[in-house]
Amino acid sequence: MKIDRHNLLILKALQENGRISNLHLSEAIGLSESACLARVKKLTSERYVRRFFAEPNLEKVRHAEFYVNVALKRQDARTSTGFRQAIDALPQVVSCVKVSGEFDYILHFVCPDAADFNRVSEQLLADENAAISRMTSQLVIENTKPFSGYPLEMLFADD
Repeated sequence: MKIDRHNLLILKALQENGRISNLHLSEAIGLSESACLARVKKLTSERYVRRFFAEPNLEKVRHAEFYVNVALKRQDARTSTGFRQAIDALPQVVSCVKVSGEFDYILHFVCPDAADFNRVSEQLLADENAAISRMTSQLVIENTKPFSGYPLEMLFADD
């Protein structure tokens, strides 16, 4: 599938407001409603749109966020699978990325408070299947630039 100007505009608009009506979306990008809807369906079926969801405002609730660097004991498929299963079981781990360098993964925790984070991180360290050799954590003091979308024009520049 080619990401042309109209598809890029659709992706940008949906990224900003996943609840935009097809009518408003079609008006914003300059296509008929039927053509716009067909493109949205195609973008979704081709997995250019992964999902639609609401982002709750965490500032409205008591919470503590932590970023945690994790080094595993071994670098093999079995260890990685065990680690991934361990973090998948923890709802407080809201994202995880595998990285290069001194650590193997960076986890993003969102917890009700620091005590919950302490309990969950100790549980994770004690889990033999997780095979963690070292963890360091940082408490988020302020989210100075919250995620607001991907730079789609740059990412699709060569298409």
